[in-house]
Amino acid sequence: MSHSAKPAPAQQAPRAPLSPQVRDAVHRQLTAMAAEDDRLTRKVITLPGAAHRRQHLRAARAQHTAELRNVVTRHGWPTTALVGGEASVAALKILLHAPADDRDFVLSCCDLIQTAVADGTCDTAYGAYAHDRAAVLQDQPQRYGTQLDPRLLRPYPIEDPEGIDARRAAVGLESLSSELAHLRRRLLTS
Repeated sequence: MSHSAKPAPAQQAPRAPLSPQVRDAVHRQLTAMAAEDDRLTRKVITLPGAAHRRQHLRAARAQHTAELRNVVTRHGWPTTALVGGEASVAALKILLHAPADDRDFVLSCCDLIQTAVADGTCDTAYGAYAHDRAAVLQDQPQRYGTQLDPRLLRPYPIEDPEGIDARRAAVGLESLSSELAHLRRRLLTS
């Protein structure tokens, strides 16, 4: 799913290796933002009536998205080779939690991720998440079932639901029913 017909607010920077200091700084920045997102999300889940916590989470996610935009503009998509595995996963999490009003940035990053998957610098599971995020943002059915409606804890509409687990397995994801069961257990123990 390509989105290149639109101007891309996040352009792929040339992939030059980062200096160890820059790599460490970007790694710390991305992992700290993802950890903050996790912490704030747990607070919202455990105290769902707290509107101020939801507002704080939304504000933090907007700030994290802006910081991710800066990283992508300066260094390209944060692949494992560029920033390390933990920071690369953190970047994907930040992107997946980006506010809907950052749609063009998210779509352009989804294109960058698909390019990185195609050239072997990004895991195929990232491509599945990017594809589904782009599809949901464009009101299309997702292919891998990675995007969930947070109110219902169900996937947004899926194309060819019968083939979902085969497609997920092909990109290294567990079955949808297993993922949903793990999510529900995590939420119950939060």
